[in-house]
Amino acid sequence: HNELEHRDYEIEKQEEINLLLGANYSHSFNSKPLEPFKKTKYFIKNQYWKWMQQLNFNFIPTSIQISTNINRILNSQKFRQVYLEGTDASLQRGLPNLQQQNFLFDYNYAISHNLTRSLRFNFNAATSSIIRQKNNINSINNNLVNSNYEFLWKDILNMGEPNSHLQSLALNYKLPFQNIPFLSFIDATYNYTGNFNWQRGSEALAGVTSQNGLVLGQVNTIQNNNTKTLTGALSFSKLYSVFGLKNSNNRFQAKLNSIKENDTTARKNTNFKKSLTRLVKILTTIKRVQASYNENNGTVLPGYLSTVGFAGGMRPTLGYTIGSQADVRYEAARQGWLTDFPNFNQMFTQLRSNKFKATAQVAPLKDLIIEFNAERDFTENKLENFGVENHEYIPKNSSILGNFGMSTILIKTAFNFSKDSENFNFKKFRNNRILIAKRLSEESIFSMLGIDEEGYPAGFGKNQQSVLLHSFVSAYSGSDPNQIELNPIKKTPLPNWNLKYTGLTKIKSFSKIFNRFSLNHAYRASYTLNNYQTNFDYDPEIPDKTDQMGNYIPERLFSNINLVEQFNPLVRLDLEFKNSIKILAELRKERAISLSLDNNLITESNGDEYVIGVGYRVPDVRFRTNFGGRKVVLKGDLNIKADISYRDNITLLRNLEYDNNQVTAGQRLINIKVTADYMLTKNLTALFFYDHNFSEFAISTAFPQTSIRSGFTIRYNFGN
Repeated sequence: HNELEHRDYEIEKQEEINLLLGANYSHSFNSKPLEPFKKTKYFIKNQYWKWMQQLNFNFIPTSIQISTNINRILNSQKFRQVYLEGTDASLQRGLPNLQQQNFLFDYNYAISHNLTRSLRFNFNAATSSIIRQKNNINSINNNLVNSNYEFLWKDILNMGEPNSHLQSLALNYKLPFQNIPFLSFIDATYNYTGNFNWQRGSEALAGVTSQNGLVLGQVNTIQNNNTKTLTGALSFSKLYSVFGLKNSNNRFQAKLNSIKENDTTARKNTNFKKSLTRLVKILTTIKRVQASYNENNGTVLPGYLSTVGFAGGMRPTLGYTIGSQADVRYEAARQGWLTDFPNFNQMFTQLRSNKFKATAQVAPLKDLIIEFNAERDFTENKLENFGVENHEYIPKNSSILGNFGMSTILIKTAFNFSKDSENFNFKKFRNNRILIAKRLSEESIFSMLGIDEEGYPAGFGKNQQSVLLHSFVSAYSGSDPNQIELNPIKKTPLPNWNLKYTGLTKIKSFSKIFNRFSLNHAYRASYTLNNYQTNFDYDPEIPDKTDQMGNYIPERLFSNINLVEQFNPLVRLDLEFKNSIKILAELRKERAISLSLDNNLITESNGDEYVIGVGYRVPDVRFRTNFGGRKVVLKGDLNIKADISYRDNITLLRNLEYDNNQVTAGQRLINIKVTADYMLTKNLTALFFYDHNFSEFAISTAFPQTSIRSGFTIRYNFGN
């Protein structure tokens, strides 16, 4: 019981009582799976039927959990009336007390069930309810509590009105490839999660009435989503073992030598085994492959009038409550579960996204490792206003927003950059437009409508969105415009790679000179579409509608297409001589090309960077010092490093209509770094550094800049 002190404004007195009651129950079951074929002799002897022997079922759940909390709040607030000057207080009514005597009833339960050793099931549900009382509170004191004692326990047995409900279903399945001998090299797992949420709407607007007498009603919101994840890995060492391909070359060669030449059948077997040997040589270069696919889908449906039951119920459908994305809008309207208020403006939302990623490691030579990786990422959201008339769902103003990206290969045009208007890639872009336009026209309803004065087919002029998009991609990727896929949302990502070779030290002449000699190369490129959306000028009822320029109006508007490429590094040489001299030489190259379909401009950025580093360790360097009149001889390693880098980058703006390239940014940057560190003691290190930077900008409005930093640093380590 809390009484607040008197204030000079609003609240004069507040009384509050909190009562909390909670209970939890959990139980774990000791269950034994049913294995009907475990002792079947045929399945035991035949390894290819081992999966039948491993079949198992479990009918008893692993565990159940139930918990509930009841939170009773009795609250009364008394307000002090504020009178204006000159007002007769005796003639004014006092403010009524603000009272609250609802209590919250929260409960949740969870079930865990291992249906088989490989299939696991989990379900969780949580509901928060409000229980309302209609009797008034005049004063909160012991007499009030006693007088309402019997009502309190009666209301606890009432589950109240649901305020929110959340439930989640999770399935985890490890695919049983390990029980199938010729597939045991595959390791794969599938996960599914389905969520459902019901949220009570505000009661304040439930009674709002339209001009024609329709009531808004208690509008709630339901939403669901599902997540599907499939991950897999291929262990090629197991694959070779399964097929008996370890040391296959020696074994096959011995077998081949034992076969007689005049044996026709044997000769056929020899040819087969020779082919198999070649295949084995290729397969054994693959060390591992991993892939994952993740998909996420969800819907949000406002204006939902129906409530949920004690355990959540099965409305609008059982599938929807476990994450299904089957369309329930029209069925919910037919059942009368959606408000028919004409001015309801909350939006139905549908979300979907998926992401694919794969990696592989290949070793074609003993000391050469190549790692490949491919990615694809897609996201699309649908937004829609709606109305309900005569229990019929009517969509209004549907729109789609999305993003797309994937790994790709642009290496064919990577070295074609030039600063003038005769840039090969840009010229190819211009020339590709007529070829792409003709292909698009042949696949459309405009194919028989002739050509314009510039030779472009009707509906697909030189600046039509699809013509520009596919011409741009084909030109800057080096693809044939007659073969390129005419769909901006590509299906298959192309792999990027990372290469490392360390085998040169195995050569005697190299091993006498170098302790380490490695070569590196890495390539990464991406293709992205940013923030594409529905074109509201597109009318599916008039598919041959054109804009003011006579161009076909596409269903989607793509505002920006980006191609990014990085050689990081193009080549990297890392070596260490026998005399401890280290040399690092590296060349990096990158470019980014962006096409804006709003103004038909290309922004092209290119950068090259050269790095040379030298390091040398001088062991056991002695220094004679005199600290406090006492001569001390210091002994330690002296590490000297020097790095020089040169970077040249430039950004150009290219216009499709005019040969007028504009340099908008760029600079040449030279950096020199020299460091030398010496360990004075085990914990004390002295460091000398020199850092020199010089930059010259590509545009005349920026001045050259030079900065120099130099000095000494003393570092003490308090550790061991």
